[in-house]
Amino acid sequence: MSISARDVGVTYSSRSRGELVALQDINLTVESGEFVTLIGPSGCGKSTLLHALGGLTSPTAGEVLVDEHRLTGPDPRQAAFIFQDYSLLPWKSILDNAAIGLRFANVPKAERQAKAMDMLELVGLAGFAKSYPHELSGGMQQRVAVARAMAMEPEVLLMDEPFGALDEQTRQKLGYQMSRILTANGKGVVMVTHSLDEAIFWADRIVVMSPRPGRIIREIVVDTPRPRELDFIADDGFGEIRQELFRLISEPVTEDTPTVTTLSGARP
Repeated sequence: MSISARDVGVTYSSRSRGELVALQDINLTVESGEFVTLIGPSGCGKSTLLHALGGLTSPTAGEVLVDEHRLTGPDPRQAAFIFQDYSLLPWKSILDNAAIGLRFANVPKAERQAKAMDMLELVGLAGFAKSYPHELSGGMQQRVAVARAMAMEPEVLLMDEPFGALDEQTRQKLGYQMSRILTANGKGVVMVTHSLDEAIFWADRIVVMSPRPGRIIREIVVDTPRPRELDFIADDGFGEIRQELFRLISEPVTEDTPTVTTLSGARP
């Protein structure tokens, strides 16, 4: 399955501020099994684009297509979201939290609990199925959120700063673990992040966006096979890509800025 944004624009209107153009002329296709990260300055529309790809925001121009069919609204079987806020229900067990989406989808109890347990096993939390959210660390709670999303068996996971609330050490460790899990799972992933290191470490392709109105100004291919070991961060190619990303998000966008070019980075 592929998800495509074709000439997508999103404009918001309000009485106090008038029209605000959040996205402009976005063209992006994410193929099955591909991991794409979105980066850019704050307010550039990264989350808006993610929401449009998942049907939470309707484009005011262009369209989003899922396998050439126009997307008209959210469908967790096609695309499931993972947010920075874990949004776990504190009065329910970890197993019930992982199964909650399946419950809303009217999946029979025995089936949804079996699927949820499989996903908890995948993220290394089967031993905590009877625990409650307050008994788990932030990193463990985020893994529950990932298990909950994957239990829906979506084609694509849409992740919005999923580790932004975690300290750097936990973030790096969990990112390493989740990269291996998602690579083995074979799902397509689009992830918004402000971390250049995360953007490079996770991605097959990094999409760089301009300040508002958000446009895609560069795509960078990271052709080191996934999953990657932590020492990949010390690779010369990793450093070159990081330097280029920092330049792209630090320099002002002008009429001469290329809309899309591709760099090839970090070979094994």
